[in-house]
Amino acid sequence: MLNAKLIRGSFVLLIAFGLFNFLGFAYQFAMARFLSLSEYGILATLFAMIYIFAIFSESIQTVITKYVTHSENPGQIRNLLRKSMNKGKFIATVGFGLYLIASLLFTKLFDIPYLLLALNGTLLYLVFLLPITRGTLQGRKQFIPLGMNLVVESSFKLLFSIGFVLIGWKVYGAIAGIILGTSVAFLLSFISLRDIYKSREENSNTKEIYSYAKPMLIITSIIVIFYSMDVILAKMLFSPEAAGAYAIASILGKMILWISVPVGKAMFPLSAESSQKGERKSNVFNTALVILGAIIIAMLTIFYFFSEFIVTFFSGKPVPEAAEILFYLGIAFSAIALANIILLYRLSLGSIKNSVILIVCNIFEIALLLFVSSSLKSFSIAFVVASIILLISSILFVRFNRHI
Repeated sequence: MLNAKLIRGSFVLLIAFGLFNFLGFAYQFAMARFLSLSEYGILATLFAMIYIFAIFSESIQTVITKYVTHSENPGQIRNLLRKSMNKGKFIATVGFGLYLIASLLFTKLFDIPYLLLALNGTLLYLVFLLPITRGTLQGRKQFIPLGMNLVVESSFKLLFSIGFVLIGWKVYGAIAGIILGTSVAFLLSFISLRDIYKSREENSNTKEIYSYAKPMLIITSIIVIFYSMDVILAKMLFSPEAAGAYAIASILGKMILWISVPVGKAMFPLSAESSQKGERKSNVFNTALVILGAIIIAMLTIFYFFSEFIVTFFSGKPVPEAAEILFYLGIAFSAIALANIILLYRLSLGSIKNSVILIVCNIFEIALLLFVSSSLKSFSIAFVVASIILLISSILFVRFNRHI
C-alpha cells in the first residue's frame, strides 16, 4: 500500500520544488544566454564548489529534521536552534579562512580570479545557517512554509543575478545574486518559527544528534562530491569551450536530481517517525521509489528524443557537443538519484555503520574520469559507468549493513 502522508507531503514539496527548480532553471537559462561559453564554464565550476559546500547544508538539515521529528517540545527545539546557530557561525568562519587559503591553489588550477573564488566562499555562512531553520520546518512537517521559503530564495536569486549581470558584472554578478537571494530566504525563514522563539527555552539533549551527524555527513559527502566532480574535472581536462559545453549538458542532466529532491525531503521525516513508532516502513520507501521511477522515465524519454532542442533552447545557440552527451548524463544522474534515495531512507531509520567504505566509489569515479578523457562522449560514458557502480554499491551496502 502506498503511504498517503508521503504522497501529500511529496505533492506539496513537488509543487514548491517545481517552482524552485523552474526558477533555478530560469537562472541557468539566463546565465547561459548572457554569459559566453567559457564564462558559463567558470560559473558551472563555481556551482560545483557550491554543491560541495552544500554537503554540510544537506547534512545539517537532515540531522535537524530527524531531531525535531522526534521532539514535540518547542522549548527544547528553541535551545537546539540557538546551539546550532552558534556552532554554525563558528565552523563557517573557520571554513571560510581555510577556503581562502585553498583558493590560492584553485585560482591557478581552474584559471578563475581569486576575488571571484573568495566571493563564492562567503556562501559558507549561509550553508551552515539556513539549513538549521529549514530542517526545523521540515521536521515539524511544515511543508508549505518550507516550500514557500525555497521559492522566495530562487526568485530573489534570479532577480538579483539578472540585474547584476545586465549592468556588466558578469560571473561576479551571477554569484552575488546567489548570495543576496539566499540571505533574504534565511531572514524570512524565521517568520514560520515565531512560536518556537516565543516559547520558554529548555535544555535539549544534543549528544545523540551529533553522533548521528557523522554518518549523515559521510553519506551526503559521497553523493554530492560524486555528482559535482564531473564538472570540476571537465574544467581541468578540456578547453574552456568544451568545458562550457559539458557544463550545459551536466546542468540539464542534474534536473533529474533536482526534481527528485522533494521525494526524499518528504520521505525522510515520515520514515523516521514510522521507525520510532515501530510501524511498517517499507510502504514509505516503495512509494518513494515509484515516484522517483516515474520521474526518471519521463526525463530520460525527453532527453533521448529532444536533446538538440533542449540544449539549443537552454543556451540560446546550438551546442552539438552538449546535445550528444545529454542522454548519457541523464542516465548517470538517474543512477545517482536512486542511490541517494536508498541511502537517505536507510539513514532515516538510524545510523549507518562503516559508511566510509562507499568513498571507494568516489575514488573510482575520479580515476575513471581522469583516465577516460579523450573526448566529451567517452568522458560522459565513463561517468555513466561510475554512477551505475555507485548505485549497485549502495544497494549492496544497505543490504549487508541491514536489510531494507
